[in-house]
Amino acid sequence: MKIRPSMTSCLVALAILGLWASEASDPARAAEVWVTNMKSANVEVFNPETLDRLATIPVDKGAHNVTFSRDGRWAFIANVGAGTATIIDAEAKKVVATVPAGTKAHEVSVSPDGKLAVASNVGTDFVTLIDVAARKPLKNIKTADGAMMSVFSPDGTTLYVANAKAASISVVDVQSGEVTDTWLGAKGMMAFVPTSDWSHAWVTAPVDDKIILLDLAKGAHLAEIAIPGEPHGMIMSLDGKRLYVVQRKLNQVAVVDPHSRKVIKTARFGKRPDMVAITPDGDTLFVVSRDENKLYKVSTKDMTVQGAARTSEGPHGVAYRR
Repeated sequence: MKIRPSMTSCLVALAILGLWASEASDPARAAEVWVTNMKSANVEVFNPETLDRLATIPVDKGAHNVTFSRDGRWAFIANVGAGTATIIDAEAKKVVATVPAGTKAHEVSVSPDGKLAVASNVGTDFVTLIDVAARKPLKNIKTADGAMMSVFSPDGTTLYVANAKAASISVVDVQSGEVTDTWLGAKGMMAFVPTSDWSHAWVTAPVDDKIILLDLAKGAHLAEIAIPGEPHGMIMSLDGKRLYVVQRKLNQVAVVDPHSRKVIKTARFGKRPDMVAITPDGDTLFVVSRDENKLYKVSTKDMTVQGAARTSEGPHGVAYRR
C-alpha cells in the first residue's frame, strides 16, 4: 500500500459521533457529562449545569476514553491499562460487558447503526472489531503501528484509523475488513475531526506542534496551522465555525477559525488538560485537567471558566450525552 505524498511542503472522538448522539438522542433525557479516570479505573457522570456528580461506575484498569452510541443508550470505555473495552448501559449506569481488545486499547468508535464497535490499540498495529449485541470481539484488522483512534464514515462503510507511531491513516472497508488505502498522517495523531460535509478532516500533529487539514477524497494534506504545546484533544463546533484544540504542555485551549485558518484566541486553565467535549449548541466546553483531577466548564463566548468539579484520579476522556 502506498503512502500518499503531501500536496504541500508540510502536512485526531469523535466529533461526528458526538453529533450523531445529539441528533438521535431522546430530547426529554437530561444531559450528562461523562469523565473517564485512568488511575481510579472508573467513569464519573456529572450534571453539566451544576457539575454535581451523579454516578461513579467502576470499569477496568486505565479507563481512557468514552464514546456513546448514536442513540446515547450505550457507552463504550477504552481501558488502556487492561487492553479491554467496557460496554455500559448508559441509562442504568451499569456495566454489561468487558470485551478483550488489544494492547493499550486507547479509544472505541461505534458504527452509525450501533451494531459494531472498534477498539483502537495504540500498543499494537491493529484494531479490534466488536459485535455490540453479542458483546464479544469479532476479529482484528491489521492497520499500522500505534493504532490510536478511528472514525466511521456517515454510512458506516468506511473506517479511518489514525496510526500514531506510523504517522499514517488507514482507510478500511468495513465489510471486507481490508485496508484499501494508506495516507500520510502525522506522528502522535490524537484526533481526526471531519467537517460536516465529509470533504475534509482536521488531524492533530502533536510531535510537530500543528494541526493539518486533510482532503478526504484524495488523502492529501492541504494546509496546516501552528498549534504549539503538543495539541492533544480537539473538537469542532457543530456549525463548523470553530475548532477547539487542547494545548497540553501549555495548559490551555486554542480557539481556531477553520475558514481563515487562524488561532483567534487562547485560554489558560488546568494542569495538563487532555480531552475536550462541547454542548450541541456550541456554548459550553468541558475540559479535563489530569494533574489537578478536575473537570472544567468553560464558556465559548469568552473562554472563561464557569465552574469546576473534582474528579477521581487521572481524568482523561470526556464526552457529552443528552
